[in-house]
Amino acid sequence: MASEPGNKVGFLSEEWLEVARDVLNEIVTRHGKPGDYFSLCERFTDAPASIAPSGLASWHFRINGTSVQADSGEINDADVTITTDYQAILPMARLVYSPDNADLRKSHADKHPSRIDGDISKVPPYLGELHNRLAVVTA
Repeated sequence: MASEPGNKVGFLSEEWLEVARDVLNEIVTRHGKPGDYFSLCERFTDAPASIAPSGLASWHFRINGTSVQADSGEINDADVTITTDYQAILPMARLVYSPDNADLRKSHADKHPSRIDGDISKVPPYLGELHNRLAVVTA
């Protein structure tokens, strides 16, 4: 199974999405609060054909209190939509964020800016855990 320790899965592959769903469910169940709502859509241009034949890969999730729904594809009503280049973001998708690599992350963001639509301050702070847990399984 993709979520077993040491198993790496391709970024945005079906296996990666399965792991993302599992991690999101765990995190939101633990940290979410009734009445909290948040949705995010991430879009990745120039994705490999094996991930997205059209070249545009995407996924989204919706948090409703302590439950979450996540799936591949875009939604047009997300609180925040992030669009970036698949190949450019791949090294960051594999990087566990820590205070020690903040300069590297800033430098990368300066060289490869993402388009962010929506209010990024609405992102629940506990979602940083999602990135770091996915980073360790992303091939």
